[in-house]
Amino acid sequence: MPRRGENIYKRKDGRWEARYIKDVLPDGKKKYGSVYAENYKDVKAKQQQCLLHPAKVICNSVNLTVSVLISEWLDSIINQVKPNTYQKYESVCKNHIINELGAVLVKLISNYTIINFTNHLKEKNLSAKSINDILIVLGLAFKYAEEEYDINTPRICFLKEEKKEMRVLSVDEQLQLTTYLNSNMDIYKFGILLALYTGIRVGELCALQWEDITDNCIQINKTMTRIKAGSNKTEIKIGSPKSVSSKRLIPTPQCLLPLINQFRNTGYVLSTEKLDYTEPRLMQIKFEKIITESGLEKTNFHALRHTFATRCVEAGVDVKTLSEMLGHSDVKTTLNRYVHSSFELKQKSMKLFETSLIS
Repeated sequence: MPRRGENIYKRKDGRWEARYIKDVLPDGKKKYGSVYAENYKDVKAKQQQCLLHPAKVICNSVNLTVSVLISEWLDSIINQVKPNTYQKYESVCKNHIINELGAVLVKLISNYTIINFTNHLKEKNLSAKSINDILIVLGLAFKYAEEEYDINTPRICFLKEEKKEMRVLSVDEQLQLTTYLNSNMDIYKFGILLALYTGIRVGELCALQWEDITDNCIQINKTMTRIKAGSNKTEIKIGSPKSVSSKRLIPTPQCLLPLINQFRNTGYVLSTEKLDYTEPRLMQIKFEKIITESGLEKTNFHALRHTFATRCVEAGVDVKTLSEMLGHSDVKTTLNRYVHSSFELKQKSMKLFETSLIS
């Protein structure tokens, strides 16, 4: 079985094979060499020896193309980022960067090149956010070029994005939704209520197991995602949450205890007679159907997280506590992205302002 990102494989004859880059041709194509051993440990040691003491210089700044740079950079981060993050980077590089800039020598990249590249992306009718995401990935590859090859790369200028206000359910809409959810309750409706009253992400909800929930707290320590597992295949991956701060304890909403006790079982919380677990994509589909049936305007699952944050602010929860419950590393993220001033809160603030003037 191959060791992900290491180019190490167990052959059918029982031996282990490790591949390494031994040369890069002027056109950017890599030439690989192989070493063999009876076990993984020995072949890994041989591979490292070849990497540390190559027979010749693999590449240099003179013939380094963007395509080769991208390939090397992706190889360098494959074990440093989450699988879904790596796949996003890989997809951006394949679908946008390499197509436009792959054959260009890195040393010849100029500010004009970046401007021209950005204009090409605009012609594809991509949003400013999508273009900026592509430029961010290109910038990460440039940083690798600066560190590994001492090449000065141009400064990347990002597009100005219009701030898109995230949909937040009003108090009346939330009441309408919860009323519908409490009628003919099932495990999916329970999951939506749980997200609405805790602000957890859909991947965290799907990865939640009953052993993570007590009468006092809910432990968030994993997330579920679907990632590529080959050219035409995908697979479910359960791993650590989005960041270190995403691992957290959230007080169990006491209003949900009767439902928790009603549904409590073993295994995953969102399990059914037919499914051991519910993946995020299916949960999104279930949510959209329930939103339509409840008579609410179309929205996505993440709106529950924003609604939770907004209700907490309206109730007077301090931002630091809210930030920790949402799993953010700093309060700025909470304030800039997840705290929305509802019309009800604006009315309340206006009344306080008017009272202060009278007094």
